[in-house]
Amino acid sequence: MGGGDRQSFEFTILAILEYLVRQEAIGPVTKYHLMNRVPGLPSQRQDRVSTILDLLVQRKWISEEPKDDTVAYVITKDGKLEYDKWVKQFLAWVRTLRTFGDNAAKS
Repeated sequence: MGGGDRQSFEFTILAILEYLVRQEAIGPVTKYHLMNRVPGLPSQRQDRVSTILDLLVQRKWISEEPKDDTVAYVITKDGKLEYDKWVKQFLAWVRTLRTFGDNAAKS
């Protein structure tokens, strides 16, 4: 990934959800924190990340909490469930690739 590479909308959502799930113990994090700590996000436009954060809040996958004169974000139970669903779907897809490769080798 080069410095100016943009990631897909879906990648950005998944990256934010994954970060918030993995970092849940540190508590709510600001958009600035996300923009600087989540791999792939520093190359995204801030307005695009703001739009995605707003969407995640609307879907109740993350919630907003006040923090030091700004807004911070934390994963919700629904957000964790959605993240788990996405990961399971991805792993199932990867397994089909492996199965396809195994079947092709036997032919």
